Amino acid sequence: MYFLKMPLRQTLTAIAFMTGVSVMSQVQAQPTAPAAAPHGGGMQQMPKMTPEQQSMMMELQKTQQQLQQTQQELQKIQQQVYKESPELQKQRDALQSKVSEKMSHGGYDADKELKKMNALVDKYQNSNEKPSQAEIQEFQASQQEFQSRQQKVFQDPEIRKMAENLQQNVKAKIQATGPKGKSLIVRLENQMKKLQQLRQKAMAMMRSK
Repeated sequence: MYFLKMPLRQTLTAIAFMTGVSVMSQVQAQPTAPAAAPHGGGMQQMPKMTPEQQSMMMELQKTQQQLQQTQQELQKIQQQVYKESPELQKQRDALQSKVSEKMSHGGYDADKELKKMNALVDKYQNSNEKPSQAEIQEFQASQQEFQSRQQKVFQDPEIRKMAENLQQNVKAKIQATGPKGKSLIVRLENQMKKLQQLRQKAMAMMRSK
């Protein structure tokens, strides 16, 4: 409840980045969040927006929610695809291993840090006990370091190539499952395009204010 399982979500992004359409959509959708609260004040800033700006923010949120729903549906198919394909599992594991290796340098152990964050999530997830302020600060610092390293790793040409190859293979397997898989991918790609366009319009609108 208190840590919102971000490390687990970041694990998917970090060690299986672009390994499936659901992960791809999540990564693409996240940057829209700042646009929804451009002044850093969250919903408190909404009354200061013009009707046009408020309409834009509502459309952004609606589109992102729709994208997340599509992502969840695709994730179920993706899980089954991995379960039925040892080759994809090997390809994913190779990517995971390489990402972990490249993140781990200068005395930093990505696997160890991830396990530590996940242990903290598990400790309070189904508990009425509240984490201490020190635990919260440690968790946030660990998460920031993990995310910073993962972002740098995905600038690496080798990682990008491995991830893109796996993504294409997973996408092909999902499409091969039948009409539902194909339609979900088309829907997701359209929603991603719309979300990106809305985000760009929102940023332009805020700059011209």
